Amino acid sequence: MKYLVSVVACCLLSACSFGDADVEFTPEKGEERSYQLYSTTNITVDNGQRTETVNATSHQLLRYKVLETGKNSRFQVHVDYMNMRDGQGSGVSSGQRADRNPEMHAIFSQGFEFSLNLDDGSVKEFSALNKPVWLALLAERGAELEQELKKLFSSSAFLSTIPAKSGAVVALPAYQGHANAKLTVLQVTDTHVLAKVESGGEQAKIYGQLMLERERGWLAQLALVAEAPFERYGYKGTVRSNVIMLPQERQLGDLTQHLDFYDFPAFEYQKQPDVVLDNVNKTLTQDAVFAYDAGYFYQQDDLLKLTYQYDFSGFKPEGGFSLTDITAHSADGTVLPLQLSKVGSYSYPEQDGFHQSEQQNLLIGWNAPNDLLAQVAEFRATAHYRGAKLVKLNLTPDPSKTVALQYEDIQLELSPIPDKPFSYLLKSRGSTDKSWLYRRFDGAEGAMVKYLSPPPTGPDWLTPAEQNMVALASSAQYESITQFTFPAAPPTLTLYVNTVVDSGELTKNIRFIPTQDYAQNVAYPPAQQQLLYSDDMYASYVNQPQVTAPEDPALLEPQVVAKYGVSLLLTSEQAAVCTLSVVDAPKVNEHTLQWTNTSTNTNNTGFGGGLDKFVLYQLTSADGIRRNFYDINVSSTLACTGTPKWQALAYQPEQSWLIDITQLPNVDTHQTVADFMRRYRFLNAQNLQLAPAIQGDSSDFYQRPLQQVLREERWFVLAGRAAQIEPLTISGEPVNKQWVNTFPALP
Repeated sequence: MKYLVSVVACCLLSACSFGDADVEFTPEKGEERSYQLYSTTNITVDNGQRTETVNATSHQLLRYKVLETGKNSRFQVHVDYMNMRDGQGSGVSSGQRADRNPEMHAIFSQGFEFSLNLDDGSVKEFSALNKPVWLALLAERGAELEQELKKLFSSSAFLSTIPAKSGAVVALPAYQGHANAKLTVLQVTDTHVLAKVESGGEQAKIYGQLMLERERGWLAQLALVAEAPFERYGYKGTVRSNVIMLPQERQLGDLTQHLDFYDFPAFEYQKQPDVVLDNVNKTLTQDAVFAYDAGYFYQQDDLLKLTYQYDFSGFKPEGGFSLTDITAHSADGTVLPLQLSKVGSYSYPEQDGFHQSEQQNLLIGWNAPNDLLAQVAEFRATAHYRGAKLVKLNLTPDPSKTVALQYEDIQLELSPIPDKPFSYLLKSRGSTDKSWLYRRFDGAEGAMVKYLSPPPTGPDWLTPAEQNMVALASSAQYESITQFTFPAAPPTLTLYVNTVVDSGELTKNIRFIPTQDYAQNVAYPPAQQQLLYSDDMYASYVNQPQVTAPEDPALLEPQVVAKYGVSLLLTSEQAAVCTLSVVDAPKVNEHTLQWTNTSTNTNNTGFGGGLDKFVLYQLTSADGIRRNFYDINVSSTLACTGTPKWQALAYQPEQSWLIDITQLPNVDTHQTVADFMRRYRFLNAQNLQLAPAIQGDSSDFYQRPLQQVLREERWFVLAGRAAQIEPLTISGEPVNKQWVNTFPALP
């Protein structure tokens, strides 16, 4: 039964692509339509002793081809990509070899065919194109298969009439096996009809929304949630299934990554650097866009990503990027029969402000493409880049009404939120990917901003993720919603629309090599920026105050810990020039007292390999056991040779991730990498410290002599682009502080 999940998915198109004269299904011979589909099925069974749940998922690229038209139209369904799992480690995947699941591989690799009676909507002669295996499957599981197909292809699942009138209701006696279902037309436009299907029975319920094209009646997109009782082999339970189906040309990337519910936290919008649009919108040259002859590729889950990095940075429009004529090559140059299907393409600024473009693909075909990918040494393709521009638009918030404007194909609406003073919703809709709203809002400084998920769509029994799925399928346009809560009556809000221009396309033949090979070539910029400290990396995600210490060691003061302990926090620079000592204290349990570095427990290292941004000292016994003390006085001193300061260098490397150590003063190549990183810091454009690029085994990287990690005995490679290089210097007079900590007796 678990494999019938895919059969359900394959048949939904025919079940939803039939209508009356208002939405008449009129396919043309030879016509093809491609869809991306994702379905989940959760079976919960109570065996009398405990409750067990079996989960199945199916992700597919489906291609429908019209063979014959007329009263009994004939169709083929080709499954170009499939990844189906039953939650117990089995399933079928187009990426794997046939011997993993030969029966299902033989069925789905060749596809299916069926006839559709356009008069009554009944499905006839449904079968797999691989007849011998299909007949064997029927012989083995005939009763179960026929039962499922009867439910799926019952004529009552089709409608002879869909009124093209908003609010029209049509009764469905037994839609997809659910009694008392009904269809309600929600919206009618010149291009589409949107309807919902629902049933609210006690034993079974269903809810979904489907969108049909007005012109020819093809299904545009669909989302369906169903729940029904389950009884098999003496076990009783519940089956809950979700299906979402969208046209592949929407280019949403991997559909499975769009269905979770995210509640993004609100944040205070900060003032952005001033921009001059004439400078931002300057036309980029061929050399600026395609400065490198290679990009890199990697696979994330089943998604193959081809990424190209640019050498320009800062606040710039995001151009249009695409790849054509993609071919896969082995190490000896042989062309491999690996086929890619593009499902998304993005251009965006990375963390370090430099821009990159990425094309997302699924591996299609049933010739074990996962094995073929393991043989790929490089992809070759023609890269296309269309320039873009930022267009400034102004909206003045009105507490009494919605204000709107439109630029080309993007629509903007700013609406007051009832009963919430100074609060507004900004909605942006676009029918294509040519124009979209840039996330910069001049005039919103000091406001709390929250990026919202689509508003809930569907009944309360749907989960937030299911409501998000239905919302995605119920709109043909991309929509973003941003909530603003201003501290006072807001001024004019200045928005920026990123729009791709039609002229001036640039092209170049590009190689895409594995990420690890790309990282080995220092001529290419780092594939990913890495910061030295974890508290810098996660500061924007963790809503907690950042640890700080005064720069002047003369201002350092010990802090009482839980009444009976004491600690002192130093910056790593201060720890390098300061000594903390106990000068007068009694022994405790026959042990002297000392100041102990406990910073290894502070978890503030990221890619620093043991380097500390701050060093926490705590008063302990010499054996490290006692940290609480009672009824004693302890005298301590802090002695520093001076005040540590970072001094900016005039040296700016030609390639900002590649540091020529011969340009740095007082570098000893025999010192460890850790000591070198304590004496120099490399800051990105956000003034955060970059980590070095670690090659190979990272366990002892920071303990190696600097000369061992240099390229060509002079180049120190960073995991990011340095905007400023600063050596550590000591200035001012020595600092000497003494204090006494008095610990009270136990009560």
